[in-house]
This record gives sequence, C-alpha cells and structure tokens, in this order.
Amino acid sequence: MNTITGFIGIALFLAFIGGLAESIGALPFIIIVIAISALAIYDYYESVRDERRKSVRQANVDAREKAQS
Repeated sequence: MNTITGFIGIALFLAFIGGLAESIGALPFIIIVIAISALAIYDYYESVRDERRKSVRQANVDAREKAQS
C-alpha cells in the first residue's frame, strides 16, 4: 500500500513542480526542480527497495520457524 501511495505522491509532486517550473521559466529554478525531483524519485526507489527487502527477510524467518516446528 505504501508503494502505491508513494507513487501517487511522487506523480502529483512532479506534476505540480514541473508546471511551476514551466510557468516561471527561469533556468536556475528549472535546474533546482530537476535536482529535487531526482532526489525525490531516488528516495521513493530506496524506500520501495527497503520495504521489499524487509518482507523477504520476514518471509525467510517465518519459513525457518515453520521448518523447525
């Protein structure tokens, strides 16, 4: 669920900030928007990757516990 809401949040953020950069049109602001957008996308990627790793680890722990019992 966090993956879906994170994706929606990133998409809305990029749409808003991209429209803002287009309407302002100043090159320094556009560069800042690109940098911040890249950081936001990278953070989303990292959080999704960490979430998946945690679920795999938990599944492995559960499988080991089930095999021992």
